[in-house]
Amino acid sequence: MKNCKKFLLKNKQAALGIFVAGILTTGIVGATYSSIYPTTDLKSTDVEGNYGALGYGRGNGQEKSQGQRTGRNSQTSQGGNDQGLNKENCLMDGCLLVDDADYPVGELSIETIGYLEAAIADERKALATYEAVMDEFGNVKPFINIARAEEQHISMLKGLFDKYGVEIPADTTVIGSLPNTLAEVCALGVQAEIDNDQLYQDMIGDIEEEDIKAIFTNLAAASLNMHLPAFERCAN
Repeated sequence: MKNCKKFLLKNKQAALGIFVAGILTTGIVGATYSSIYPTTDLKSTDVEGNYGALGYGRGNGQEKSQGQRTGRNSQTSQGGNDQGLNKENCLMDGCLLVDDADYPVGELSIETIGYLEAAIADERKALATYEAVMDEFGNVKPFINIARAEEQHISMLKGLFDKYGVEIPADTTVIGSLPNTLAEVCALGVQAEIDNDQLYQDMIGDIEEEDIKAIFTNLAAASLNMHLPAFERCAN
């Protein structure tokens, strides 16, 4: 230690040079680091606009307008994946994007409740029939694919029951005996999908609720445009 002090006293200029060089080196390194890794103010407008408060994500980075959060059939101010969602038309995962989707969202007429019950009964009958076919003939196409689709249809309808505070009816499905050949069973599926589409068409015009009408329209389109052609190919 004494030798170090003697060295510094005898070499003041050298010590001063080392001190100045250290300051310059620190400044250069700091400036270089800042240019490569710039700091971000998480409270800035740009960050909040894209990622929400404190940088946490909003999904598509776009704020919903006040009308979109509370009104019927309104749109987001800037578009986006949640465009047009509100408590009247949200369903299942879509409701996670709607702030005021408290259930039940409304009260249904006796007639509309009857329509929901008829729809879920028909979808359950189709699922039970197609599952019986697979028990008999194995996991054959198109039955295995359409059976999974029918499960999704039933889930969508159950979502509507929950949304409007209506009790989901018990499944009392009973199916009869099946034909002996796969081609005959496919012909049975052809008629079932035609009847399913007609059932929805008969109900859609009397429904006021846009979300129920939209679900019924989509399910009818699936039967007519996807399931029916698959069964027709199988039957022929």
